[in-house]
Amino acid sequence: MTSFDTVQTTFAGRLVASLKVLALALPVLSASVPALAGPISGTYVLSPAQIDTGFSVRVLGRGSVNGQFNKVSGKMVLDQNRPEKSRVSVTIDLASVQTDNDKVTGFLKSAAMFDVAKYPLADFRSTRVRITGANSAEVEGILTLRGMKKRTKLSVTVTGTGAGGRVGFEVTGGFLRSLYGMEIGLPIYADKVNLKITGTGQRG
Repeated sequence: MTSFDTVQTTFAGRLVASLKVLALALPVLSASVPALAGPISGTYVLSPAQIDTGFSVRVLGRGSVNGQFNKVSGKMVLDQNRPEKSRVSVTIDLASVQTDNDKVTGFLKSAAMFDVAKYPLADFRSTRVRITGANSAEVEGILTLRGMKKRTKLSVTVTGTGAGGRVGFEVTGGFLRSLYGMEIGLPIYADKVNLKITGTGQRG
């Protein structure tokens, strides 16, 4: 495979990971910061317009490759008194992947990467939430991509709460793309896909 193919592979993995992270973050955060703005337990809707999912992959000697996923949606149930009971489910429209290079974006959608014709969606479901600070938590879950299921761990921070039942969050973490069969370009293009997700959950 060419180095160009590798970049695209990395993007795919990153995008998916991003989606799941953002869903997991919300429930964990709420449980760890009950003092932010009163009770936050409840069911929240995650809409594409309220989520910014970014990813990056380091390239040996050349910085990194960056991209984003534009259509991520889901639902989260938060329990601030018993955070371990919180849960999240997120769905990612793989065809919404975008980078600053049309060829790379097209490659990510092809059979060599996401294969959107065969696997149009990616899915993430949380399995465990562990509080790590006053407004932070570690969330674990199962990410299904290209028909494969793998565990992923993310760090979530609650950035605040607002009027109308809103909860803000920031998620960081990553995953190894090779676990999903995307090994093209290693080691020129890093195996780890770094994620940074910010967004707002709206009480349903």
